[in-house]
Amino acid sequence: PQGRGSRFFTSILFLLPAGLFFVTLAACSIDRFVRELRRPTRRRHGPDILHLGLLLLVVGGVLSFSGRQTGSVNLAKGDQVEMPGGRLLVLEDFSRTTYPDGRPRDWVSTVRVERGGREEVRAFPLRVNHPLRLGRISIYQSSYAVETLLAVTDPTGAEHLLSQGGAVEHGGTTLFYMARAEDPSQAVVRIEGSAGAEVLRLPAGGRAGGFIVDGFRDVDVTGLQAVIDPGYPLVLAALALITIGVFVTMGRKI
Repeated sequence: PQGRGSRFFTSILFLLPAGLFFVTLAACSIDRFVRELRRPTRRRHGPDILHLGLLLLVVGGVLSFSGRQTGSVNLAKGDQVEMPGGRLLVLEDFSRTTYPDGRPRDWVSTVRVERGGREEVRAFPLRVNHPLRLGRISIYQSSYAVETLLAVTDPTGAEHLLSQGGAVEHGGTTLFYMARAEDPSQAVVRIEGSAGAEVLRLPAGGRAGGFIVDGFRDVDVTGLQAVIDPGYPLVLAALALITIGVFVTMGRKI
């Protein structure tokens, strides 16, 4: 959900002054640019470049605030999530450090990105204020937590860690982890297969449908946030033009 600050930048109270500023600046910029073109010598286009950068910055800012999309996910080590564009984000590792008094100091999520079966990004360390940028998509380290997961062993002996609502399937039989029972040592699971469906309360060591419930485990999970910002390329171009315009303007005055 958007906060009050985010809603303000898409409201008429912001868009109207921004639109008036854009129209006024555009009119002044065009008038100045035409006058400079009419000069036979000593044309000064530094301010024109600067004004163009400011115009792009306004457009990019409005696009960023009006078209921004966000999504969040919690991942444990080895988990993966599919992103827009066919990319697959894999959490390879996760570490956190604290100050002597226990306050969080830093947390780092090492991620890998695959696309079409090929590795696009290898072992990128996500930190606070150090996002991974993939075109219009930026992935941020947003939080960390300890999550209680249900450990389940399938008939082949492979172990799976399930969050509430998660499932594991083998040989046409699926085990769904629904919730923790009133007795905290038991898990409420649903078994679905060719014989139908059944809801069970199983303790550690309980068996159902060929699966074994191993019990609950506390696992470190990292919170990642993906942001799609349609105005990001325009903002970058605007900042580049503003920088060039300032240097050209100042250079002509020296």
